[in-house]
Amino acid sequence: MNSNFSVHPSNFSSMMLFGLSLCNYALMYWANIFLARHLAIDAFGDYSVAVSVVTLLSTLATMGLEKYALRLIALYIERENWSRLRGFLLFSLRTIFLFSIVLMGILGVGLETFLALKNADFHIAIVIYTGFLPVIALCLFLIEVITVYGVQILALALYRFFLPAIFLLLIIALPYAQLEITAVSAVLCFGMAWCLTLVLMVITVRAVSPKALKQAKANLKGRRWWLRNSLPLLISSVMMTLLTSGGIIILEILYPAQAQVGTYAVAMKTAALISLIGTSTNRYYLPMLVVLLERRDQPAIKALLAKRMHLIAGFITVFLTIIGIWGQDIIDLFGSNYSQGYQALFISTTGAAFSTLFSDSPYYLQFMGRNRLVVSLMSLAALSMIALSFILGSRYGSAGVALAYAVPTLLLFSSLKWLAYRHMRTLFSHPNH
Repeated sequence: MNSNFSVHPSNFSSMMLFGLSLCNYALMYWANIFLARHLAIDAFGDYSVAVSVVTLLSTLATMGLEKYALRLIALYIERENWSRLRGFLLFSLRTIFLFSIVLMGILGVGLETFLALKNADFHIAIVIYTGFLPVIALCLFLIEVITVYGVQILALALYRFFLPAIFLLLIIALPYAQLEITAVSAVLCFGMAWCLTLVLMVITVRAVSPKALKQAKANLKGRRWWLRNSLPLLISSVMMTLLTSGGIIILEILYPAQAQVGTYAVAMKTAALISLIGTSTNRYYLPMLVVLLERRDQPAIKALLAKRMHLIAGFITVFLTIIGIWGQDIIDLFGSNYSQGYQALFISTTGAAFSTLFSDSPYYLQFMGRNRLVVSLMSLAALSMIALSFILGSRYGSAGVALAYAVPTLLLFSSLKWLAYRHMRTLFSHPNH
């Protein structure tokens, strides 16, 4: 059993988690305001598209192993199965790195070929940022490993503070180094920040790994089983990434080199604070949920989920109030080119609020074996979003794509929450199930 890992969330840790998420949001928001004010609107669109494309690719590159790690590592530590844990870690790192290389070559070139066929401008920033894909994918896996090892605050500090802080410092330093601020230089700075973060994550993993794990011999016999069980989590992650990042790519197809891409990007980056809270709290609470499910501690499960719900609901209420009152002023920080983005901001924030509030539901259902249900619903929502984005986006621009994101997202997570509640009620009424 992991002596550093507690299944009892503390108020201090919850506040630290909130603070780091807020800090990450402030740093990244500052960086995006800086870039929006120093780049031409089409160049800012290129940068936003590059980040969105690589976000999607990195979700594919991890093959769902980073999400599966939240469950499997917690179980292996709970059962003290160190050889299997070492084997899973080695297999995951090798697989993620090699698959990243494949995606970097195939999908990066394929996207540019597609844009060329659409007579769109050549987006070299996308190709350059794709070169950092192996580094980004490994970081996404290691952040989950560090979290489950029981040092959640340190893990989030690296990911939520160090990474955006280095990125912001690098782009601000560009003029002082007499370098031009372009979409290419921006993604290069982002990639360098990821590289430095990976170095610190590797050092951290080695420092906090259980002593018994370091002495164990790797058991790699479960490779097919690991991949088979991570696949549903991969599909769910890809569908969720499509929901949140696909709109920018679709707008780039509909309106190449026009303001619609940048406007929607600004709206989604503003609404991203809620999503950050959701992903951060999931990293903190989900390993606890896995262990409690393993122990069948039903009262503790109820208390854990209730505490998470109250924390996030309070934050969402405050954030929605701020957006409703000062949303236009916030949008204006990016410059006059993006002043028409308030409608897209309000719509996208509403969708993000539902996905964040109920973001634990798909993980609970998948941990309990309801993979097909979750994957089917998320795939349906993603496909609906894509279809609606082309339809509404061509008519209403960024606001139309925001609506195409918000409606399927709201319906998806409301449905998942209801299904999770029904499943848990059945589980609790049949303790031996």
